[in-house]
Amino acid sequence: MDIERLKQHVFVCCPFDLLLNKYLPSLLEEHINPEIGLNGEILGRFRWSGFKKIAGILKKEGISCTIHAPYTDLSLGAIDRKVRRISIERIKKAFDLASLFEARSVICHTGFDHRHYVNFKDRWMENAIESVADLVEYASPLNISIMLENVYESDTRIHREIFRTIKSPLLGFCLDFGHQNVFSETGLDSWLKDLGDRLGQLHLHDNMGMHDDHLAIGEGILDFDSLFSWLYAQKKTPILTLEPHEEKAVIPALEGLAGLLSTYPIIPDFSC
Repeated sequence: MDIERLKQHVFVCCPFDLLLNKYLPSLLEEHINPEIGLNGEILGRFRWSGFKKIAGILKKEGISCTIHAPYTDLSLGAIDRKVRRISIERIKKAFDLASLFEARSVICHTGFDHRHYVNFKDRWMENAIESVADLVEYASPLNISIMLENVYESDTRIHREIFRTIKSPLLGFCLDFGHQNVFSETGLDSWLKDLGDRLGQLHLHDNMGMHDDHLAIGEGILDFDSLFSWLYAQKKTPILTLEPHEEKAVIPALEGLAGLLSTYPIIPDFSC
């Protein structure tokens, strides 16, 4: 299996501050494409010139990236209008940076948690649709792909309603298989059946079924064969992002993905 060739086609999660202060030299040496994580602290701490410098280095070295928008404390359907406004502003800042980095996509969380909004589901949904429409309008002249990721959503309803209402080709679905396994009350088949037509990206990490462990592929209990056999049968070629949360898990994660792609070659030019 050709790990070096695989690196050209996948992304590996890395917060911007760690990329800048720790991992940039090894990332350049290994030629790994990062999914650059942003949060409120990063947006407040670093100046545009700092982001521009890193974007220039990556571009010079021929390294692509995706962007993960801020999500902590944010909610696209927040009942409090000020929280919703700040949520939209933070994500728009991520779009601006995605344009600077010429990112392939921007990952966004909806911010829904049934424990917080159990009595406000319909109102939350209306607000979220309005917020996503605002974000799509902002992203359109920048030609940025927005991928809505599943986290605490127990089923597909929220994503279904957003995609049913907003038809923009820039708006897609990021399936986080680990989150689906831990937090969802519905199985993988339902997520693929209901949202497969909007699937544009995958977040790939493993877990033991109880916690969001973010292990390397193959170190937990997730049935990746079921997912990748579906992708292969449907001729789907989503953006692939590995999300191991420990440095030592990056190579095992790449090896695990390489094994899957050897069996289910959804990347056209990937071979053993």
